[in-house]
Amino acid sequence: MAMKFGIHMPQKGGFAKNVERAARIGCRSVQIFAGNPTSWKSPLLNPEELKKRSEVLQENGISPLLVHAPYLVNLSAVKEEFYHKSRQLLRETVERAAYMEAPFVVLHMGSHRGMGFDEGLELFASTLKTESRHWPEKVQILLENTAGGGNSLGGSFASIGYVLKSLKNDLLLGVCLDTAHAWAAGYDFSTSEGFKELIEEIDLHIGLENIKALHVNDTGTPCGSHRDRHAHLGEGMIGEEGFTAFLRYPWPEDLPAILETPENGTDWDIVNLEKLRFYAGANGESLPNSREN
Repeated sequence: MAMKFGIHMPQKGGFAKNVERAARIGCRSVQIFAGNPTSWKSPLLNPEELKKRSEVLQENGISPLLVHAPYLVNLSAVKEEFYHKSRQLLRETVERAAYMEAPFVVLHMGSHRGMGFDEGLELFASTLKTESRHWPEKVQILLENTAGGGNSLGGSFASIGYVLKSLKNDLLLGVCLDTAHAWAAGYDFSTSEGFKELIEEIDLHIGLENIKALHVNDTGTPCGSHRDRHAHLGEGMIGEEGFTAFLRYPWPEDLPAILETPENGTDWDIVNLEKLRFYAGANGESLPNSREN
């Protein structure tokens, strides 16, 4: 079996219709936000409606579903108000993921907001440990690498590895590897040799076995810019050699690889999915009829 390519689905248009469209253009996995990614207010919890979403996914042959935590969640927040809001919002997100039978919640590590990098990591790890007592065991948190810079946590694989190692006896965590973020953080994998160095760095600090999902995005910003600007595949700065090396690496079978490229309509989704398959070669699955009528 090959990797499971998919897209981050928009919220507009309704969940069922978006899943049907995703299946029609060849997706085998998808990612969503469980609510407004820039709001502290979660939608009203409707367990029956969320369970129906799981049924829709099964009917369309899409698995797994990834739920991306809202951008506002910051478990290293200095201000008490935002710290408690972040904990509550993440708790609600994990609860929704469980009802939808989504095995993964993707989480950014946030910002230390001036308290210091080491202190921020310590607070993040200790908060994850505390909050995990409220989570269903069937949902796994995936820490996503970030573009880094400023007070941002998670820009280096060493920092992510620190959290994984410090909590290895307390809860099961994984990693979602984002190509655009790695590039922006200073990891140049535009060549085969650069990709080899990237893999060695990941294995050293994180362990390749902990990579549970991929975000495959091109980027319009220079390597090491610490700016997060996603672009369509082939329209950015990473290049064909880098993406080919990345996608033809022997990743685990059925690893979800999600596109988070700009929302310019389904046609671009199709183009990006076809580029994924082209870059992946034997690691990609054939798609006999991906064009929408």
